[in-house]
Amino acid sequence: MQTIGSGLLDEKVTDWPGIVLDTETTGVSVQTDRIVELGAVFCERGTIVDVRKMRLDPQVPIPEGASAVHGIRDEHIRGKPTFADIAVRFVGYLTGQARGAETPWLCGYNAVEFDGPLLNAEFCRAGLAIQLEVNQIIDPITFVRWHLRHLRSRSLQSACGHFGVPLQNAHSALADAQATLGLLQALIERRYMPTRIGDILDEQARLAKIMKEEWDRWSYWLYRDREDGSLRFGAGSHCGQPVTDVDSGYIESLLRKVPDLPEDVRTTLRSHAA
Repeated sequence: MQTIGSGLLDEKVTDWPGIVLDTETTGVSVQTDRIVELGAVFCERGTIVDVRKMRLDPQVPIPEGASAVHGIRDEHIRGKPTFADIAVRFVGYLTGQARGAETPWLCGYNAVEFDGPLLNAEFCRAGLAIQLEVNQIIDPITFVRWHLRHLRSRSLQSACGHFGVPLQNAHSALADAQATLGLLQALIERRYMPTRIGDILDEQARLAKIMKEEWDRWSYWLYRDREDGSLRFGAGSHCGQPVTDVDSGYIESLLRKVPDLPEDVRTTLRSHAA
C-alpha cells in the first residue's frame, strides 16, 4: 500500500510546493458517495502557478439535493471520464512526479474529515493500493473552528467573508480550492496558524483533540473562550457570549424547552442560573 502525505515537514508552506484540493460530490457520505468534480490549485512560494478542474462521471445518478448545492446534473457529466480513468494521473500530481517536483504539501477545507477519506474510497474503488494520509493534510477548518468559534457558521464561505478572502462561484471545486488557499494565507498572516508544515500539522492535531473533548462534553452548546477560558454559548441567539453575561431567564427557558440537552450542559447551565 502506497501512502501519500504532505511535503517536507521542516519546510514552510510559503517556501515549498503545495496543492490545495476541493471536491464536489453526489452527497456527504465518504464511503458511498462519488466525486463529480475535482479542483486543484498548484502553488509555489505562495503564488499560484497552475490550476486544474475536471468533471467526472460518478457512474451513479446525481441526487437533486446535491445538484441544488453545486449545480452539476447528470447531463453535465455524461461522457466525462470516471475517477478510475484519471486516478493514476491524479496520483502523479499528488506525489509531485507529474510536475517533476518534490512531494507537495496538501491542503483542503474540511479535507481531514471529508475530502481525504472520500478520495481514499475512490482509490479503493479504482483498484489502486494508494491512500492519502488524511492527518497529513493541512486543514484550515480546524483553525477556523478554534479561533472563530464565536461565528454562527464556520463554513468556507463564512470564514472567507470574515477575513475578506474572495470567493466567487462557491461550491465550484476550483473556486473553493482557490478560496481555501487565500484563507490559508490569511490564517498564517494573522498568526492563527504556524508557517512550518510540521508545526501546522502538530498544532492541527492538538486543537482537534481539545475540540473533540469539548464536543464530547458539551456538543455545540458550550465552549471555552480561546483566550480567557470563560465559558461561552456556542449556539442560539447568544452564540459567542459568556454564559455569565446572559440573563438567567434565558438559561431557564433553554433548560425547559430543549429536552435533549446533554447532561453536562444542563448541570453547567443550572449552576449559572442559580
